[in-house]
Amino acid sequence: MNDEQLFAEAMKDVTPLEKVHRERVAPPSPAKRIPRFLAEEEREVYMHLMHLVSGEVEFELSYSDEYVDGAIVGLSPKVLKKLRKGEFSYQDYVDLHGCNRNQAREIVIQFVQESFAQKCRCILIVSGRGLNSKDKQPVLKKELVTWLTRAPLKRFILAFASARTYDGGAGAFYVLLRRNEGKAPFVTSVVRGREKDGM
Repeated sequence: MNDEQLFAEAMKDVTPLEKVHRERVAPPSPAKRIPRFLAEEEREVYMHLMHLVSGEVEFELSYSDEYVDGAIVGLSPKVLKKLRKGEFSYQDYVDLHGCNRNQAREIVIQFVQESFAQKCRCILIVSGRGLNSKDKQPVLKKELVTWLTRAPLKRFILAFASARTYDGGAGAFYVLLRRNEGKAPFVTSVVRGREKDGM
């Protein structure tokens, strides 16, 4: 038997579909691949842009004894330097004193989302130094770094830095938000901490 006869033999019990039920199966969508012609440097830039669009950008973190800051990879060092110096005026703030970890996380998520919706660029989050905590450890301060660098908040954040002494020092963070280009922001309610004069 030749190939045609073998095929016909194998298909002898198969019933063809009626013409009305026949459809072409669409080819699978091509996976996102980096064009081969890009040089290595261009490939890195291309990957960074892809991560920016998808919200998968990683953060570079810097620590000292008390202070910590972070920025998305590729952010100009000049911007982070200005943030550290308190040269961006913060447009709103929240104070987490008296909150436990779960309460603080919910408040921070709502506050950041609301601030972004209202097109704020810089906000202040007061986490405290942990002096009143059980082990005198700044639990919320450490948690805050984690929350700002992971979903759902990382897509709103460009950078953050420990505040200047007059704004709370090591117990507070300036947070620089991405630019919100939306025309009609969605505003949610948020539970605030203490009033400003109580900071």
